[in-house]
Amino acid sequence: MGQGLSSTQFYVFGKKHFTETGYIKHIKKYADPLQKAAGIRFGAEGADGVDMTGKVVLVTGANSGIGKELATYAAAKGAKLYMLCRSKDRAEKAKNEIMEATLNDNINILLADMGELAQVRKMVAELQEKEPKVDCLVCNAGALFNDRRESSEGNEITFASHLLGGSYLLSQLLLPQLKASESGRVIFVSSGGMYNTKFPSWEIATNASKEKYDGQFAYAYAKRGQVLLAEELAKSVPEVSWVSSHPGWCSTDAVDAAYGENKKYLEPMRSAWEGAEGIAWLMSTQSGLESGEFYLDRSPQPKHVAFGSFTKNKPEEVQEMMDKLKSAAGL
Repeated sequence: MGQGLSSTQFYVFGKKHFTETGYIKHIKKYADPLQKAAGIRFGAEGADGVDMTGKVVLVTGANSGIGKELATYAAAKGAKLYMLCRSKDRAEKAKNEIMEATLNDNINILLADMGELAQVRKMVAELQEKEPKVDCLVCNAGALFNDRRESSEGNEITFASHLLGGSYLLSQLLLPQLKASESGRVIFVSSGGMYNTKFPSWEIATNASKEKYDGQFAYAYAKRGQVLLAEELAKSVPEVSWVSSHPGWCSTDAVDAAYGENKKYLEPMRSAWEGAEGIAWLMSTQSGLESGEFYLDRSPQPKHVAFGSFTKNKPEEVQEMMDKLKSAAGL
């Protein structure tokens, strides 16, 4: 019963807020300027007034979808951009497109699969040789698979890429650089799908049994984990701002691959930029950022919409998640 109520309430809430209709309603309440595309450069007509010159920005999963929009935005505002990608060919193609659109040639590619912890460590070491500080890290990489996939290190790939490697390990390894920034911040790109569930036991979240795999829930578990992670790190590492956010229901290649014809239930869907825009604001805002919160369209959101306590974790459950993440990451 609890799961049925949770899923129903999530869908009703999503239809109101996560669609393009919700976006159009939300932007009417914005206090800061809004621009209509990611690639509008600082000082150009239609720009929002943000200048990120001198800022070092890292975006994972930066070669497509929401990640590419965020990378384009940072480059358009004059930031030094690092695109953290898995595929060299796709990364190079996206880099060239972003350079052409923004006229910013200070764009760099670092290659790693966020689901492979050894690759994350190697990539971070390479970055740390180049940069004494990081102003903004956007943890966006990952995908939703309907079949179970495993990394070379034996981790279920959705959990590893979204949460273990792509959010926890990556951000913890970069703490020296993030603390060196005057306004260091980390944004975990979560999903409204996390409203469906609490973070389950470690064994279920990681699909340790390799049985009864459900790709939708593997994704939701990892996304709920990102929201909890931002909450916990906001308390334990206050020198850095930690937020989670989600883009709403967007029309991207990843959504097409995951949902197919069922994406019709998410319509009217947002464009990639409409989904990314509120996250771009989090990358650059100098005021009003509430560490530990879960954002949509520039505003903190409730973290639970389900009946009763069905999606809420007890403090001891959250602590177990944090302890297990540390151990699994080898920290």
